[in-house]
Amino acid sequence: MKVITWRLLCMMLLLLAISCQKQSPENRDKYVVLSPETAEIIAALGSAEDVIGITRECDYPETLKGKELVGDFGAIDMEKVISLAPKIVFTSGLEQEAISLDLQKLGIEVYRSYPRTVAEMLQEILHIGRLIGKESEAEDLKQELESSITTIKNSAAGKSRPGVYLEIYRDPLMSVADNSFVGELIELSGGNNVFDRLERDYARVKAEAVIRAAPDMMICYSRDTKDNIVTRKGWDRIPAIKNRHIYFEEDIHPDLIQRAGPRCVEGMRALAALYEEWRADTQ
Repeated sequence: MKVITWRLLCMMLLLLAISCQKQSPENRDKYVVLSPETAEIIAALGSAEDVIGITRECDYPETLKGKELVGDFGAIDMEKVISLAPKIVFTSGLEQEAISLDLQKLGIEVYRSYPRTVAEMLQEILHIGRLIGKESEAEDLKQELESSITTIKNSAAGKSRPGVYLEIYRDPLMSVADNSFVGELIELSGGNNVFDRLERDYARVKAEAVIRAAPDMMICYSRDTKDNIVTRKGWDRIPAIKNRHIYFEEDIHPDLIQRAGPRCVEGMRALAALYEEWRADTQ
């Protein structure tokens, strides 16, 4: 009986030791994250400490500061990534398509996340949660975001909707389509994106098209100044210009609506506040 009890005790101690080893920081899975959206999702799920490498654009939240830099969004130091020996490298679309393929050829596990809609972003939260062992936290975050998005959307129901022109670049002029992530946020928050259809989600537009669209509000991320905007040829006829409803990064930070991550709800609230300001001035 004593022998059995002693063996049982030894087995329990061994299992406890193994469990502790698995949970120790030195033995946790480690990740390199090249996409700022995914970095924000991983941090929101409570796994920022498991991130060992990031790109320069992964600048939020504070818990990511001090991580090893592996390059910029479109220019990755492959040797640096390999030296970190991550379990998974999280990538995005666009310039990172080729980077993803190169990493896979090297035998590195890659997960590409490039949500183009709010629904896709919510699903990506679940996928990423499963990959990093945060399924429960991911489900909670998804439900929290869904609830907030529904509340903001419902609060805009029945209210007048300003036409919104969002300018990404000045030369050439570029804006967003409805089927882009940014365009969807503009609509869900209570506005009307003036370019419902473009050849791509983010595409060139002509100045004449902006004038014809007659937006009530302009959000400028092209680093142009208000003084320059109001003097653009023919733009003095645009309601947004005439009524000075022109907004910049200091009014609504681009990361809040251009990054398909948890902070998009903050971006929606900021958009909704700008719409209310427009309503107060025009009604």
